[in-house]
Amino acid sequence: MDIDVERQHAARLALLDPLLPADPPLTGDLIATVGALGLTASSEADPDSLDATWGALRRHTLTVRLAGADLDPLLDRWEEHLARVVTPGDDDCVAMITWPSRDTAAVPALVRHGFAPLIVTAVRRSGVFPAAAPETTIRHATKADLAACVALDMEVVRYDTQFGALTERPSTEAGLRQHMTELMDRDRPCIWLAEVSGRPAGIVTVDLPPHSAWVADRTSASPTAYLGIGGVRADLRGTGIGTALVTHVHRELDAADIATTLLHYALPNPRSAPFWSVQGYRPLWTSWHRRPALRP
Repeated sequence: MDIDVERQHAARLALLDPLLPADPPLTGDLIATVGALGLTASSEADPDSLDATWGALRRHTLTVRLAGADLDPLLDRWEEHLARVVTPGDDDCVAMITWPSRDTAAVPALVRHGFAPLIVTAVRRSGVFPAAAPETTIRHATKADLAACVALDMEVVRYDTQFGALTERPSTEAGLRQHMTELMDRDRPCIWLAEVSGRPAGIVTVDLPPHSAWVADRTSASPTAYLGIGGVRADLRGTGIGTALVTHVHRELDAADIATTLLHYALPNPRSAPFWSVQGYRPLWTSWHRRPALRP
């Protein structure tokens, strides 16, 4: 029965989206209903780590293999599990399901169980470019730019925190400084700065192979890069600087024979979805979150 569910799940997704990868079989303590399998997992982030910035501290996930469209029974079983392990009303606790964006048949069940789409993993095929943007000076960042990079990163975090995907922590700025330093020490440049009148105006960071291995299995096309942070100074948003910067980065990635670039954005952010769509990205996976994971 389990093999049948896995096989039917794989066949459904292959028809829905050719850029979805082949999922490995689920192993471990599974929950099961007719036509569905689920693997539950829990983790807790160190509140002093940069990882704590990227979401709730306590994270409960469900990985699903679905042969048909009826997800409700499996979600009911997961609710029973969460009721045993989650403190009701804990706002630093989240329940998450990452779902193929084009697999819309299960969306009503997710909504009925109180989940909302929050973060999108978007994908871009190489060779896709928007129209030309206004003049902007773009260059690789150096260690002399560390303070400017961190300041631009903090603008991105503070803006996105209001949409529920990120959480600014007391440790966030120090964590970003360390992360930027590590990026600058890599063999290949992976931070780009846009400048206007000699002042930093925007930033893009990219994990290139092999540093993108942590996310490369989320798509079937490789090699894959991951666009980590992309943002423009608040006073310059909407002027075309972001488009110029991202277009420049994409041309370098295409020249390096990167087949696909992945990124995440917060779905409620009114700037992200339109911007990244114009840059050639479209949804590949959608993470549905419920925070707190269990209401009082």
